[in-house]
Amino acid sequence: MTTTTITTSNGPRTVTVTEPVPGLHIYEVPTDVSPNSTYRWILAHHDGPALAAFQSDTAATSAAHAIEPLADWTRSQMTTANEISLGGRVQALTDALQAAGGQHPNA
Repeated sequence: MTTTTITTSNGPRTVTVTEPVPGLHIYEVPTDVSPNSTYRWILAHHDGPALAAFQSDTAATSAAHAIEPLADWTRSQMTTANEISLGGRVQALTDALQAAGGQHPNA
């Protein structure tokens, strides 16, 4: 089992993560954090930054596979960000996340 610590409005929390694509993590937001949100599944870079929130693990996993070819997600967050932005793939990233049902990670 792999875990990571996330920062929430209720303080740091440890959550279980899956890695459907090397370098991309998916985890469920703890139930006591934003309890009214239906977007409980987060797709995040392995260094921590959240990319989008989803209504299901399945949707988050689909998004991970859709964005897999856009960058080497196993590298640092800054290197990955540069690879996407300097490679002209920002719109492709945004489009893929939205097509899978992704919302802003604080939705």
